[in-house]
Amino acid sequence: MDAFFAAVEQLDDPSCRGRSVIVGGLGPRGVVSTASYEARGYGVHSAMPTARARRLCPDGIFVRPRFSRYKEISDRVRAILRDASPVVEPISLDEAFFDLSDRADSFDAAAAVARGVKDRVRVETDLVCSVGVAPNRFLAKLASELDKPDGFLVITPDAVGDLLDPLPVGRIWGVGAVTERRLVGLGLLRIGDLRVAPPDLLDREFGAMGRRLQALARGEDETPLGGEADSRSISRELTYAYDLIDSGEIESEVRRLARDVAESLQRESLLCRTVRIKIRYPSFRTITRQARLGVALDAAGLIERVAVHLLHDRVRLGEDGVRLIGVGVGRLSAATARQLPLFE
Repeated sequence: MDAFFAAVEQLDDPSCRGRSVIVGGLGPRGVVSTASYEARGYGVHSAMPTARARRLCPDGIFVRPRFSRYKEISDRVRAILRDASPVVEPISLDEAFFDLSDRADSFDAAAAVARGVKDRVRVETDLVCSVGVAPNRFLAKLASELDKPDGFLVITPDAVGDLLDPLPVGRIWGVGAVTERRLVGLGLLRIGDLRVAPPDLLDREFGAMGRRLQALARGEDETPLGGEADSRSISRELTYAYDLIDSGEIESEVRRLARDVAESLQRESLLCRTVRIKIRYPSFRTITRQARLGVALDAAGLIERVAVHLLHDRVRLGEDGVRLIGVGVGRLSAATARQLPLFE
């Protein structure tokens, strides 16, 4: 969905249509969730401090998120996807993968089904979306992003190399600003450069991730699509009124959030197979760290310990502290049976 939260606000309030709409926190430490395309013309983008967005776009309309309304429309879009495909994997309220391999025997047929989905979304929600059709997840997501807004792009297997090679390496899904700087520092500016880079160089600089990045640069992604139940997640996060500096206080917050998440799992009779933490620094640089569990569980003590382990072993805490902490669990399944730990 294109500029989803802002587009919903423009849909519900005709006076906002054609104007710069910025959805996010309105307090002094607020952050932009979504900006309409009109606001983006002023340089406003998601994850930007709201205070800066106000300076860039003083005539913008700033509104708080209405997640219940966004979820209502998201559910309607998801129902359209389920009509088109037996396998739908949501990524967020405004984005999802769906698999057409069992519904279409060619790319032309798949494109026709996907075009029908796009048209139904427009008719049934009065909103526009961008759709990408491709052989795998990475390429499909890229296709949906290259033709926004209101885009529709099909990447066939024989067009992959010509499309990918000239794009900057930052276009690869999962390459953030830090990794992009490291790749550029190695002279790998374009995806085509990464595709032909010496494997031993990538191994030395990035470890196992280097081979994964090179596979994506070739347009290869064997990650299967998961169903809706498997792609759900539960998380809790807080932006603090002041930056947390003390490491003990930060750990206490991680423990508290982890227990909250575990209680939600237990209430919903769910088990998780991944635990992750999210840290945002005062500079707004945000990192996530995740661990995959050997068995599905909902034990508060174990989830808490894994989250704390991630904090201590995989997060660098500096003198500036942190402004946001989050704990989440994923790869959820119904708790019809539990594998009990032999040693707690």
